[in-house]
Amino acid sequence: MTKTLGILLGLALVWLTAWTIAGYAMHSAGSEKLALVEHISAPATRLERGAEVRVEGTIADAPPVTAPYSEKPCLAALTSVSIDSQYRDIHDKPAYDSSLITTRRVGPANIAITVDEMRLELPLERWTPRDAHVERMNELPPRLGISREQIDRADAQLHAGSKRFSVGESTLDAGTRVFVVARIEDRDGPMRLEADPLLARVELFVGTQQAYIEQMRGSGGGLQVAGWILGAGVGPLPLALIGLVLLVRRRRPARPDPALPLDDDE
Repeated sequence: MTKTLGILLGLALVWLTAWTIAGYAMHSAGSEKLALVEHISAPATRLERGAEVRVEGTIADAPPVTAPYSEKPCLAALTSVSIDSQYRDIHDKPAYDSSLITTRRVGPANIAITVDEMRLELPLERWTPRDAHVERMNELPPRLGISREQIDRADAQLHAGSKRFSVGESTLDAGTRVFVVARIEDRDGPMRLEADPLLARVELFVGTQQAYIEQMRGSGGGLQVAGWILGAGVGPLPLALIGLVLLVRRRRPARPDPALPLDDDE
């Protein structure tokens, strides 16, 4: 084995290891999502204290509030403000970092959800929507009331580089149909929702249970396929190319050395 070939094989093995690990992590994440599909698909409609619930309901009316950023009238809003940094890492490649400045929630102390004749309550601080409308900007609007001290404190956590702000906001309206995955607190008083034991959070999905299942199944299956592509396709690619080159070289007929004399018969 030549020195050059040895170096190429070493690099190919490092490449294979890195992409195999990435593929395995992605495939595992997909498997976890598909396992959650089984959990959220199982019937759990008993509205009793201490019971897990997976039910569809409707957001009940409440006095409207104004979303901090969009200034949209709604029942509740969650607004997150961050500062982002774009810089070059130690390999001189583009890299990105983000630091949270603040998160604000507005709305009733408890978001009421009606399920048939029953009423469930989700404390506002336990509402953690997955989807948010995000906008990026060079300056924050004064209406958000972010102080220079808050910005500097978050900026100190970032690498030096070009900085921009990002604002993400989710809103919730009365009358919205939702699918709830949670547990009912085992205590007297209103039937308040707490984190589902498996999800470790209260899931308030805007839509139906079937739509949520399809979304989770699609993203989980996609992650598994991507994991297989990375681990079994992208990872071995350099080794396959090296093997192909060696095979071609072996099958190619040897050229006569011009320094050697030809036979007299020729």
